[in-house]
Parts: sequence; C-alpha cells; structure tokens
Amino acid sequence: MAAILIVDDEPSARLTLGLLLRHRGHLVREADGVSAATSALGAEAFDVVITDLRMPDGLGLEVLQAARARCPDANVIVLTAHPGWESAKEAMRLGAFDYFEKGQEPDGLFRRIDGALEEQAFRRRMGLAGTPAAIPAATPAAAGGRRYLTILFADMRGSMELLAEHDLEEARQVLDEVIERLMEAVHEAGGTVNQVMGDGIMALFGAPVAHPDHAVRACRAALRMQEAVARYSGARTRRGGVGVQIRVGINSGEVIVRSVGSDLRWDYTAVGPPTHIAARMEQLAAPAATVLTDTTLALAQHAIRVRPLGRVVVKGLRDELEAYELVGLGPAAGAGSAHEDPEDDGRTASRRVAQASPTTATITPTRPAT
Repeated sequence: MAAILIVDDEPSARLTLGLLLRHRGHLVREADGVSAATSALGAEAFDVVITDLRMPDGLGLEVLQAARARCPDANVIVLTAHPGWESAKEAMRLGAFDYFEKGQEPDGLFRRIDGALEEQAFRRRMGLAGTPAAIPAATPAAAGGRRYLTILFADMRGSMELLAEHDLEEARQVLDEVIERLMEAVHEAGGTVNQVMGDGIMALFGAPVAHPDHAVRACRAALRMQEAVARYSGARTRRGGVGVQIRVGINSGEVIVRSVGSDLRWDYTAVGPPTHIAARMEQLAAPAATVLTDTTLALAQHAIRVRPLGRVVVKGLRDELEAYELVGLGPAAGAGSAHEDPEDDGRTASRRVAQASPTTATITPTRPAT
C-alpha cells in the first residue's frame, strides 16, 4: 500500500483514478489544483504524486517544486493530455519521475506507480531516505559505481526520409507513435528509459532497480517493441500510409552507472564499452530485427530463441564479437543447437549480415552513446 496524492482540476478524473487506486489497496488523497496540492504536501507524507500538467491555478512544475520542498521522498508522475514523446520530454524536463498519457489504459499508470515505488525502495536501501528523489545525495551511482546490466538501443529506420518526404506534422505524429510504443515496451519489462533521441531511445535493464534477469527483460522488451510497431505499421499501410520499422541492439556488461542531474531532475546513465557495443548492435540490425551479443545470450539463453549471425567486427575493439538475431521467447532446444531457431535454414541470418559484408560486418557509429 502506498500513499498517493492525485492532483487534477477535473473532478471526474480524480474520482475515477482514485477509485481504481483505492481498489488496489492504496491510500489516496485528492487535490483540485496547485494550491490544494501544496497544502496537502505540507500536511502529509506521500509516496507518489500524480499531477496534471496544466491546471487553472498553475502548472505541474509548481507541484513538483512543492513535492521536492515538502515531501522529498515522493516520486512525481505527470499526466499529459497530449500524446507523443514531446510531452514525455516536457514532463521529464519538469523533473517528473515518469509521465502518463491521459486516456490510456490504467494498467500503464499502475506499472509506472510500481516503478516509482521500486525506485523508492532502492533509494532506501542505499541510505537515501529523506533526500529529494529528483536530486540524490552522493551515492555509489553518483560517484561512478559499477553495475552489471543490459543496455538496449532502438530507433526507427528511415526517419530522415520520413521527415523529408512528408508533411512535418504527419512525420512528427508517426515519430511520436513509434517512440510511445518503444517506451511502453521498456516500462512493461521493468526497464528504465534514460534517453529519448529524436527517432529512438536508450534503455537500461538492471538500474536503478536491480533485476537478476535483466538480460531476459531486455529481450522481452525488444520483442514487444517489434510486435507493437509492426501492428502500428500494418494499420498505417492498410490506410494507405507508409509502413515503419525499427531496429534494436542489445548488449550486457559491467558499466559505470552514475546519476546525471539538473536543478529538478536526475537520471541514470551507463558509461563504458558495453554501452557502445549495444549501440553498434543496433546499427548492425536490419529493419524489423533485433541483434544481441553473445554476452547477452549467455545470460538469457534459457529464455530466448536466436539465429546466429556469425562474427562481426566492431570498430574500436580488437576482437570480433559473436552476434545473434533475436527471433522469439522460449527455452533452448538442446546443447548442440541451443542458440539456433530450428525453423531457420541459415539463409535468413545470412541475409541480415550480408547488408554489411558476406562474412563479417564492420559497424561504424552513427551517433554517440552516453
């Protein structure tokens, strides 16, 4: 059970959300605007604050500031009335822990609340109780702590062509829809989206909340992304629009995990060769494909099916890496061909690699990975 403050000037929205949260066992208080929220935050302690972005007597920013000053342990989730990643960036820029689009199924909001509570538990374990969620005190993460985790990069193929060949508003809407699906898949798998980069995202699995199955979670998120974007693309083409595809890269390894903060927000980023390798795997992937390294496969082989792509050359690394295409979930078939999809004759995998070279692929970065 968590103590949750709902801040919204629409009575029906407060009533509906309040009923749903109380049904889940949470203690709920309601405020009809910034002034009422500020008073409530001064009188009681809350675990989560769910606030509208724009209200008649002020902005969600003011609720965030009041929460930071009066209830520093609280994580704030901003409700937006406008879809797309531009609203997500605005909410994050205001210092929110997360955001949720109004009108969507409430299960998505429940997952965000669960994530906020998990993050709080993490801060308490690290001895950070009582410090603002937006700006943590010096922690192993802030100081450059080491963490073994899984990094995922995903982007939309042909985004430049989309922007060049279509009306700007139409192109923006398509990008919004794709980014929304990528972020939702990460959240559903328990990951953290720590960067939104125009036509793609970077996500971490295993930080800030540690999950022993971080590699499996990343693979599950990648498959969910591909499925969601494929459904969206199919709906577009049936209406006469242009189809869209994404590519995903995944790698696991030990990185330096540190906090990056501003005056109202902090986040995690992962620094080290594993991050760069994950970005290179994304660049190797063909449209509608997900490529992962042997390091990730070693952690997730009991739960995924892959096709081998052979050894690939990663610029900046001395040794070649074994790369695999993720094709589905399911236990390995057997020791001899544990990593191979039994229905694949090798030709599909060869076609994936052939885009770069018949036998090896040299992957050159197209954008920096933090």
